[in-house]
Amino acid sequence: MKKRTPQPAKRSYFFGPGFRDIGKAIRDSWRQQTGTAYRYYQKSIDSGGILTLTGIMNFFCALSVVLFGTIFFGAISLVILSIFTVMYALVYVGFLLVWGLDRFYLLRKRIFTACPVDKAKFLIPTYLCPNCRAHHTNLTPGVYGIFKRKCNCGHSLPTAFFNGRKKLTAICPSCLENGITTYLNSQESRPLCVPVVGGRSVGKTAYITAFTREFTGMVVPQHGMEAAYYDKQSQDTYDMIVRDFDSGATRMTARPQDRSTPSSTAVSFFVRHKKLKPERLFHIYDIAGEVFTDNHENEVQKQYEYCQGIIFMVDPFSIPEVKAKYDRLLSPEDRAGIGSADLNGVIDVFLNKLREVTGLSERDLSRVPLAVVIGKIDSAGLRDEFSEDQVANARFAFSAEPVDRADAMDYLCREFLRKHGMQSFINTIDLRFKTNRYFACSAIGHTRDKGQYRPQGVMEPMGWICQQADRALADLWVDYRYTSTPALRQRKEGADL
Repeated sequence: MKKRTPQPAKRSYFFGPGFRDIGKAIRDSWRQQTGTAYRYYQKSIDSGGILTLTGIMNFFCALSVVLFGTIFFGAISLVILSIFTVMYALVYVGFLLVWGLDRFYLLRKRIFTACPVDKAKFLIPTYLCPNCRAHHTNLTPGVYGIFKRKCNCGHSLPTAFFNGRKKLTAICPSCLENGITTYLNSQESRPLCVPVVGGRSVGKTAYITAFTREFTGMVVPQHGMEAAYYDKQSQDTYDMIVRDFDSGATRMTARPQDRSTPSSTAVSFFVRHKKLKPERLFHIYDIAGEVFTDNHENEVQKQYEYCQGIIFMVDPFSIPEVKAKYDRLLSPEDRAGIGSADLNGVIDVFLNKLREVTGLSERDLSRVPLAVVIGKIDSAGLRDEFSEDQVANARFAFSAEPVDRADAMDYLCREFLRKHGMQSFINTIDLRFKTNRYFACSAIGHTRDKGQYRPQGVMEPMGWICQQADRALADLWVDYRYTSTPALRQRKEGADL
């Protein structure tokens, strides 16, 4: 069992000092009684002997003090102890109720804190005393106070979700152990954590740029929601996303050579709405592609332990058969940006890292929703493979009753990969992830650096994950309702359209 860390606070009177005071009062009263009896007994001896009249009187006084004093003292002590027992019982019941309410609220609302730097997850971060900056590592109802905790400096700190705890400055306890102070701004919100993974140059950063700009700039205000920056660094990141979106630029997320710098960065922002209690906090992780090619990273990607879904980006032109087929149609800029990593190799490295980090069994691992996203469909006329005509054909391919559009797109994506030699990749996904769905998108919409982004299909993967993880949030902005299992999955693989 992990040893509790002493807190820089004064224990509540009812969790230590009160017991000592009761014990001291009983001991002092007993000593006074025995002292009085001894003085009478000593007088009986000093007054000429115990057989004299004065000696006999003093002896009986001493005997009376011992006999009747003990009875009286015992009765009074019993009454006092009964009163204190009732008081303490009420205090402890109150403590358990408040602690239980606080813990139930956090767990029921799926509230936790995820550090954007070292990716550690914890239920309660380390809070700083506003007055002396002392570190309070377990600011919950307990032995240091039920509703309030008094820091050693004398300042009172709230201990529960309903009386202002989330307004205190918080830092990451995991980073603190490594000598790093990372300030957190989770505000006891409900996180939605989604890593975007894939090999180098597959379009992860472009996808995150397109989604973040479209979601916060268009979807959020259109559905009566409000977006807010996580912190100053998050604001700077968002400003850079806006510049990239407007110019059509795309950056490459490289693995830093400085081992103290994370291999992944998080785009984080709050989403607020009157129906979202608590507010939501998006953490979208952009992981350097080198992590999946040289199998080396600066930090453990702990976000895999608690993420609600994963987006796996596929560069179709990194598939040899696709590149050979469309190479002559690619612009020099698009050709230069093709990912070189083997797709099967990337998925193998990714799965190994999932097992290493999470320690999850194959069964538990399979429950994590995985969105496989074929990107860059704007290049070389690849969009024709996933056109509305192709979707319509797929919807009516097997029966007079049309299947959902999303199910048809899932089928087209799987067929595209199968026809170009990636059946083993599809089999691996189906085997390892019980809940998976395929999407096609174009994050930029055209060749990079050729004008403002014109994204297509970037909302669907995140909307599907959101529907799996947070139905209340999804109901506010996801207009489409996905089936639990794509209907065409049950059809024979390789059927011609």
